[in-house]
Amino acid sequence: MSDKASIPQPQAVSSYIEDGARIAAILIIWGVISAVFTYGVSDLGLPFEQLWLQLGQVFAVTGVLNAVLYLLYRATDYWHNTV
Repeated sequence: MSDKASIPQPQAVSSYIEDGARIAAILIIWGVISAVFTYGVSDLGLPFEQLWLQLGQVFAVTGVLNAVLYLLYRATDYWHNTV
């Protein structure tokens, strides 16, 4: 048998709060960038309005994928530290 417990010890609550704040910051930053392109730049009447709208959507999806990537990184890091 191994010396380690099958269930890892939980981390401090503050570390979970910090991770949540980082995820929220990622989503807020990418959301603001997306909103600027979706509602700001595209409403100015500039040429290629459809391009600016699509670019805003791409930034929104990028932000969500960035947050998911961060979650996967933290899960892998947590698993690696417990094994």
